[in-house]
Amino acid sequence: MIKHIIWDMGNVLLLFDSQQAVRDVLGDHPALSEIIQATTMAPEWKMLDQGIVSETDAVQKMVHRAPHLEREIRFFMDHWDECLKPVPGMFQLVEEVRQAGYPLHLLSNAGVRFHRYCARFPVFQMMDSIHISADMKLIKPDPAIYQQLLRDLRLFPDDCLFIDDLEENIRGAQSAGIHGHVFLSREELRHYLVNQHILEESV
Repeated sequence: MIKHIIWDMGNVLLLFDSQQAVRDVLGDHPALSEIIQATTMAPEWKMLDQGIVSETDAVQKMVHRAPHLEREIRFFMDHWDECLKPVPGMFQLVEEVRQAGYPLHLLSNAGVRFHRYCARFPVFQMMDSIHISADMKLIKPDPAIYQQLLRDLRLFPDDCLFIDDLEENIRGAQSAGIHGHVFLSREELRHYLVNQHILEESV
């Protein structure tokens, strides 16, 4: 029986498109595609989520590959998180799940900058625990990250439901014995939660 709900962040709770973020921060820059390759498509972008490189070192390496774009790279890396926005309706749905009596947990592939921007989004204040990949030095879909969360919280995997927008991350959770559901939309998720008897039908 499901007793705990574990949430992904990106494109479940917060909207984020890395390529669109470059456009939003830098506008119609003539070297936009090159800047995207130098930042969000660079290996350091994922390494930040893994917690194996500092922001300072990541930016230095990005700039080293494209020194002619140093100003743009540094500006984007300073401001990209300003593009984060809530997924419409998800704050209300998470609150509904919380009001139904379920403890809530966050498990996200995210860098340490999360701790700077999370206060802007009230949804994180509803979480009973927050697990960020950079802090854990593990990254989804590695089964080890789910197993670490279970150990930290002393939870049984069969008691947990993990919600993520990526099929590969759901498979990782399932390999650790956790129930999983691929997020498609707020409406579809609520319908699923009703079918699982986690929420009641809307009146």
